[in-house]
Amino acid sequence: MKYIVIGLGYFGTSLATKLTSLGNEVIGVDNRNDRAEELKDRITKVVIMDSTKTNALQSLPVSDVDAVIVAIGEDIGSSILTLSLLKKMDVKRLIGRAINPMHQTILGELGIAEIIHPEEDTASEVSSMLMLRNAKSIMMVNDSFAIVEISLPAKYIGHTLDTINMEERFGIKPVAVKIAPKDKGLLKLMNLDYQIDKECDRQRPLREKDMLLLLGEIEKIKRFID
Repeated sequence: MKYIVIGLGYFGTSLATKLTSLGNEVIGVDNRNDRAEELKDRITKVVIMDSTKTNALQSLPVSDVDAVIVAIGEDIGSSILTLSLLKKMDVKRLIGRAINPMHQTILGELGIAEIIHPEEDTASEVSSMLMLRNAKSIMMVNDSFAIVEISLPAKYIGHTLDTINMEERFGIKPVAVKIAPKDKGLLKLMNLDYQIDKECDRQRPLREKDMLLLLGEIEKIKRFID
């Protein structure tokens, strides 16, 4: 897979090097000249540029990568401007880093759907989440084993847990199902009124907006999603 990580501070560097070590192609972006020399052997490619400039961002292959992660933390203004510019470009998946509640609120108002928090999300957890399409959150148990919350993949809509039989077919275990509300409204938009099926009813047809909480190895969950 291919990623662009913008902002090579401590967290951005940890994320970019982790993704590279997992065999992904990673372009690291920073505005400090010394980062290219420091990271040339740890990241696929390092580009020195000012990400708050439209022309600079347009020189990046943003439409050809699986995700762009803006990991800028120290300069909130640069983070907001970079994400705002990227929102206007053809980015498949855009993820922003928030360093405080106000920063997160602003990113939410910009329409950034995926926001990470370095004080809560480690680079290892974020790299694993990036490799799993539909992943909303992840808790790593060890380097390969995790508890993952995902949106229901489209191919399983209308199926039951019994017919999917993920334990036998994929070697992963459903822990709970978050059942999406049928009616519209503010609570639905905020994902606050999901019902939690802790028993994992195996006969209930799964609906489009349902969420699954799964336990298993990252590679096996990835195979289930893909």
